[in-house]
Amino acid sequence: MGSRSALRALIAGLIFSLAACSAPIPGPGPGLPGAATPSATVAPLPTRALAPRTTIVAEGALALATPPIQLSFDVSARVVTVNVAPGQRVKAGAVLAEVDDSQLRNALQQAQEQLALAEAQARQSQAPASRSDLDNARAALNAALARYEELKRGPSATEIEQALRNWNQARNQLYAAQIARDVECGWSAAQPESEKVTPNDPDCKYAQHNVASAEQNERAAYLRYQDAQRPPSQARLAQANADVVAAQANLAKLEAGVTEEQRRVLALQVEQSRVAVARAERNLSKARLVSPCDCTVQSVSIAPGAIAAPGTPAITLLQLDDIRLRTTNLTERDIADVKVGAPALVRLRAIQAPLAGRVRAILPQSSGTLGADALFTVIVELDPTNELLLPGMTGQVEIAVN
Repeated sequence: MGSRSALRALIAGLIFSLAACSAPIPGPGPGLPGAATPSATVAPLPTRALAPRTTIVAEGALALATPPIQLSFDVSARVVTVNVAPGQRVKAGAVLAEVDDSQLRNALQQAQEQLALAEAQARQSQAPASRSDLDNARAALNAALARYEELKRGPSATEIEQALRNWNQARNQLYAAQIARDVECGWSAAQPESEKVTPNDPDCKYAQHNVASAEQNERAAYLRYQDAQRPPSQARLAQANADVVAAQANLAKLEAGVTEEQRRVLALQVEQSRVAVARAERNLSKARLVSPCDCTVQSVSIAPGAIAAPGTPAITLLQLDDIRLRTTNLTERDIADVKVGAPALVRLRAIQAPLAGRVRAILPQSSGTLGADALFTVIVELDPTNELLLPGMTGQVEIAVN
């Protein structure tokens, strides 16, 4: 009993001691001096060091720096030659295809001839008419007046008599030819024509030919004799009068010279002719499709013998020498760290060795979204390489950041 009481007394003492130690320190009260309360010191947490980012990785695909070049004919004509096939490399200036240009060449020749005529007329207008030109114009006018006056007077007795004399002479020649034929062929004057047979003798045949010619001459002389007795028709008088008017106008033009207004008209004709020649030359050049660059043929949609349709693509070319990588999944979280000119390393799935390059451009318009983030396109220009690069090849690009 005594030991158990001692143990209880010991535990009670320990509890009292602990309660005394945990009691709060009394603050200043009435009649008590103030006591300073010590402040607690907070220990700072250690800061974790962040490693700076040196590259941004994005997916991408190769694309042409320039769009495909589609060549087409501007004229509708038959295709005569096609000199290329898909996949073929061509040099700048190479003739790829041609159409039939015969009509275009004729049009160019006509335009050139018209230009030469207009230029000659313009040169002639700069110089006054020569004395010989004036004399010739006066002589032409006098001749036209004489013909017109002669027609108005009608046929004279002398002209009628001369026409009759010519007809009689032609008839006599016909009679003489008939007599010579009868002699050479052994015919008699009393023999009916139905019984006359021309032998194969050359002299007889020649005499027959002379008779036929004499008959034609006699008929023509008779018609002239008939015309000589008729008054002139209104059509002949009108034509003769028109010749007089034209001759008078030509002489007046030469005497007056070319006016300033006429010179302007001639100069305008020359300019229009030059424009026509230039247009015909351009049309002729369009009969051939010429490569504008060192390119690769992507497709050919024409064949010899077919008719080329104006404006329809005939040959498509690709400029594979200028090919770049375009990113496909670069988000707005990373675009701020990308700078134009930053070095880049491209790893294509089709090529084992990495390719060096630089950021050429950052396109300002978003190309889509990935989750809640907007996507932007970065164009990477590749350094020259001997590797075969084709549009559509995919891979990754590491872009250096500061």
